[in-house]
Amino acid sequence: MSSGGTVQEKANNNDTVHHEHVGGDDMKSEFVPSLNANLVYDNDEEEPEIHARTYLALVAMFTLNLVQVLALQGPPAVLSYIGKDLNNPVRQTWVPNALSLVQAVVAPVICSASDTFQARKSLLVGCSVISFIGAAIAPGSNDIYRLIVAQILVGFGFATVPLAYCVPSEILPKKWRPMVQAGMNVAAALGACAGPLIVGALTRANSHTGWRNFYWIQMALWGITALGIFLGYRPPKRHTRLDHLSFMQKIGRLDLPGFALLTAGLTLFLIGLNLGGGIFAWKAVQTLSTLIIGIALLIAFGIYEWLFTKTGIMHHDLFVGGKDAGRTFCICVGLIFIEGILLFSYVIFYPVLTTSLFETDAFLLTAREQPFWVAAGLSTVPYGYVSTKLRNIKGPLFVGFLLLTAGIVGLATIEPSQSTNAVIFSGLAGLGFGAPLVLIIAGVQLSTPHHLIATATAVTTSFRAVAATVSTAIYAAALSNRLASYIPSYIAAGARSAGLPKSSVMEFIEALASDNATAVAHVPGVNPVIIAAGIAALKQALADGTRVVFLIAAPFGAVACIACFFIGDLRKVMNYHVDAPLEDLHAKHHHAVTA
Repeated sequence: MSSGGTVQEKANNNDTVHHEHVGGDDMKSEFVPSLNANLVYDNDEEEPEIHARTYLALVAMFTLNLVQVLALQGPPAVLSYIGKDLNNPVRQTWVPNALSLVQAVVAPVICSASDTFQARKSLLVGCSVISFIGAAIAPGSNDIYRLIVAQILVGFGFATVPLAYCVPSEILPKKWRPMVQAGMNVAAALGACAGPLIVGALTRANSHTGWRNFYWIQMALWGITALGIFLGYRPPKRHTRLDHLSFMQKIGRLDLPGFALLTAGLTLFLIGLNLGGGIFAWKAVQTLSTLIIGIALLIAFGIYEWLFTKTGIMHHDLFVGGKDAGRTFCICVGLIFIEGILLFSYVIFYPVLTTSLFETDAFLLTAREQPFWVAAGLSTVPYGYVSTKLRNIKGPLFVGFLLLTAGIVGLATIEPSQSTNAVIFSGLAGLGFGAPLVLIIAGVQLSTPHHLIATATAVTTSFRAVAATVSTAIYAAALSNRLASYIPSYIAAGARSAGLPKSSVMEFIEALASDNATAVAHVPGVNPVIIAAGIAALKQALADGTRVVFLIAAPFGAVACIACFFIGDLRKVMNYHVDAPLEDLHAKHHHAVTA
């Protein structure tokens, strides 16, 4: 096709009217809502010429990705300080978990509404404003509950992650999607680096006001993001077969029963996971009842989506089309679930490992986490470039998962004397992490039709959020059980071998485990040699206990490496087609000839 050819309106089964280059008269259809066809660039063989309007939108999406990850990664870096400052360390895990919970339950609703109402921009701006409000509420928190509510509001901006992935992909050629997602991941890596470093430095300066000032910075960034999207992202009006429906009729087209079951089920299930082992015991009525009801509702959701609707959140078109479409989508969803399992073993428990063995300073602690994010940011572009060049995501994705898994395995071997090794394996894991997220998202978007790109991406990110919450709860339970056994037995053995009287062992264990230096010094029969032996034994117990997290995660990485080879061939869809350009695109070659 030449870029100067005629176009024709066509209503396809995705409810969207597209330009399609064909010969002949304009096609009449009862589904065509307007004579103004949607913009689409369908010259699959020639690269289009991109202009400032598209680049401004990309900058806006870059900023959105940065602040989303900054909001996610900042508070966990100083979570213990926040819990202590608000006098509620038992419930401090709800501060970061609020974001994941909101994303998991709200993202599918947002994305479905964005397709039904063609309201990507409105939802992106609106959710960013809600996050702006949440970030403004957080600094005034006098208890943990106000901060959790603030985090829930911030979570609405974080729930637009699928749209932040979709918009760059649909406004640029499909062939570029791995590279586009890599560019967005650079923004995420910058946010992951900046967030912990900023909050760590502020908290080290003042443990009471430091993390609060971080939220003021976050508030400013959310405001800039909302303004940037409002001014920079200017999509043309797109028409659908639903244009003739009223607002309430469009609401009726949403999968409301599915949303209700998913929201209630996921909320109760994830709450139950966070209650167990912390606020309540796993066998407590509060924990079990919440988990059981949540699981029952999720099963009901699955049955409803399978038997009672074909166009719901789990749209049946996502699962058809053979190995290059439906099967690839399912594999990618499974891979993102595993990626979440691997990532959060590092994100949550590498700081635990570091504070237990090597560093307690808030800023230096976050600095030791940076090799992972720096390596991820530097490696993600080569992964995207190679995938784009080869029109293949399998090989680079396998390499990424292999390196990420190798880093996790390395962290499982860390001993108290291996401070440098921990940093090296952190960087190795980050070197691998540069591939999975960007290539899985690209694979999902290339294996699903455009009218489902937002829904498919939302399903994918929701699975990731569930993986993060479920795996974190499992890791925490395993770690807690290990430490409950290891700490007293290791300290007792070390202290007894150094000469501590048997009658003083229990008192010594309690004092040392609670980090009470004064109590340790007053234990009968204690001396500097015994204290040193006890501290060494405690560190060894912490090292041996923490490694269970990485031992649980590593086998999933091996499964992911194997699964990569079952992804279909996406070369035929990795072309220059642009699904939803922001401007009337023309081929570069055409411009060169006419000039």
